[in-house]
Parts: sequence; structure tokens; C-alpha cells
Amino acid sequence: MRIQKCFLRNVFSGFAVLSLVACSSVNQDAALDDKVYEVDNVEQTNSAVYRCDNTPVNIYFHAEQAQLSWHDKTYVLTHAVSASGVFYLGEELSFWIHGDDAELEFNGMEKSHCHLLRVES
Repeated sequence: MRIQKCFLRNVFSGFAVLSLVACSSVNQDAALDDKVYEVDNVEQTNSAVYRCDNTPVNIYFHAEQAQLSWHDKTYVLTHAVSASGVFYLGEELSFWIHGDDAELEFNGMEKSHCHLLRVES
């Protein structure tokens, strides 16, 4: 009789532990989902001002995208793979950053050499 009581107590204890583990893993998954949504809501990370051929260029960085303002026009660029530096590509232009220098290229033809003036967070 004593063996049966010990056996039953161990079985119930095992079920209780398994129930707690199952509940805790569901909560961890929910916590991970919440963190993903928080990252998606990030607005502006920082901005920079460059001088490209004596004209100021403002660029705002948003995760994998950048918004570039030049000559009263705004361009939306997407981060692209680059062998060195940071490269952003848009429909009409590309912007390549390497250290404090950058290069702005329109339609694969006209290039402007740029230099970083300041970074704002």
C-alpha cells in the first residue's frame, strides 16, 4: 500500500511539473512576439547632413530604409549589399557612404561627391 501511495504521489507531481513547463513555454513565445512588434514600431534612428557639391543633403535613416532630401525633393532609398561602406538604392538615385565621405549618383550617370557635416540622433 505504501508503494502505491508513493507511486501515485510521484505521478501527480510529474503531471504538475509538466503542466507548469507547458504554460511557461507559451508565455515565452508571447513575450518574443511582443518584442518583434516593438522593433517594427521604431521610427527614426538618426539623421545626417552631408554637403554634396556645395549643396546640403539631409538623410534620415529608418532601419533598412533611408529618406534623402536634396534640391527640394525627397527620395526613399533601401539598404543594399555593399562590399565596403553602406549603400542605399532608390529608383532615381543611389547613395554610398564610406566613413565621412559619400557619393550621390543619379540614374547611374551624374555623380556628386559628398562629405559628412554632422550626425543627429
